[in-house]
Amino acid sequence: MSSKPFSGIIGHEAAISCLGRMLEDGTLAHAYLFVGQPRVGKRAVALALLNALFSVPGHIGSHPDIVMIRRETDEKTGKEKTAVSVEQVRDACERLSMTSLSGGRKALFIEEADRLNAAAGNALLKTLEEPRGDAIIILRANSVDAVPATIASRCQIVRFHPVPPATIAEAFVKRGVDREEAASLAQASFGAPGAALSLLTDGEYRAQEETAAAAAAQLFSSPVARRLRAASDLLPKDEANKGAVALRTLETWERILRERMLSSLSRKDARTLRRLRAARMAILHNASPQLAIEHVLISV
Repeated sequence: MSSKPFSGIIGHEAAISCLGRMLEDGTLAHAYLFVGQPRVGKRAVALALLNALFSVPGHIGSHPDIVMIRRETDEKTGKEKTAVSVEQVRDACERLSMTSLSGGRKALFIEEADRLNAAAGNALLKTLEEPRGDAIIILRANSVDAVPATIASRCQIVRFHPVPPATIAEAFVKRGVDREEAASLAQASFGAPGAALSLLTDGEYRAQEETAAAAAAQLFSSPVARRLRAASDLLPKDEANKGAVALRTLETWERILRERMLSSLSRKDARTLRRLRAARMAILHNASPQLAIEHVLISV
């Protein structure tokens, strides 16, 4: 039974084996923090685990005892808000404390734990400190550093490492993709099966990735003065949207930098990666998005 609930997941054998054993033995922890690069497979494994626990026949988000939260959409702009709000977390924790409607356990899945603002993090902390016995909490984030230490320390951390290109390619071949194209997609995904799938099926995503990578490479290699001039053009004039756009920009830069580090690790890249994470955390704690972006661009 240890791996059957996770059939179809590409890679992550160690994480799946560990979770599968705990699922079989009934020894699952009350809180997990799944960390790893975007689209590497954290969400797929989390949903597979929840599905195994609750035997959900349809869409997992419709189960009355599973609470799933991510950033809400701003009604005025139609775009995602900068952070997961304290109201969302309080409501989710209250629902988690209620009696199970199905007579079993309850679950909370926070899909963007690295988008919790300070107040939301504090609201979650009490539930982590005083968990109800039959509840399980799963947090998903790009890195441990992006989550408040008080929260991360109360979770069992499961790390999702980049999946070898050969593993991704072979999985795609088994699903009917031409071997040469599968190999190309696997290399371009830099270890993230979800990215490889989007590159295969979503032309708009592929174009956006190519444009973002080219723009970032050009910007990072420009003189400092030009980078700072560009910083003012990166963010919208509308103050309400600056934070969200800045966070998306920093996440894109972080992903591109991670990809570069897979082929050639340098101390400078490692320092820049830390600064990108620090800038994202600063924005989530209400720092100026413009200043955060400028600080990063000065240091790259």
